[in-house]
Amino acid sequence: MQFNNRFPKQEKLKSVKDIGFLFESGKSFNAFPLRVVYAKKTTKTGILANVGVSVPKKNIKLAVNRNLIKRRIKEAYRINNHELKNGIKNADVELNIMLVYTAKEICTYNQIEEKIKVILNRLNTWCEKGCE
Repeated sequence: MQFNNRFPKQEKLKSVKDIGFLFESGKSFNAFPLRVVYAKKTTKTGILANVGVSVPKKNIKLAVNRNLIKRRIKEAYRINNHELKNGIKNADVELNIMLVYTAKEICTYNQIEEKIKVILNRLNTWCEKGCE
């Protein structure tokens, strides 16, 4: 199955219930400057992966800079998510993923994109091993 490079509204993680469940019972790992929290969905919705992005105000004070970082993370995910979606599709699961920016300075797009690739590869191998 071929996936297009889109990040539609349905794939954005916005549900307070899902985000709460994700932080309560999800697994996490770090790939500086990002922390990833992920969990299998409790109910199937037909959307392979719901992704949320968070940039804490504690680390980046100005809203303009927080929004810049969020745009960079979303764009890097949008461009590189096709391998993860293939892995999720083959494993027949659905995931909720939250990307939390942990650095105290603004990273370049290239730095963020490299870490997004590392994160997506790690999630893909986790799915190939059975998502356990």
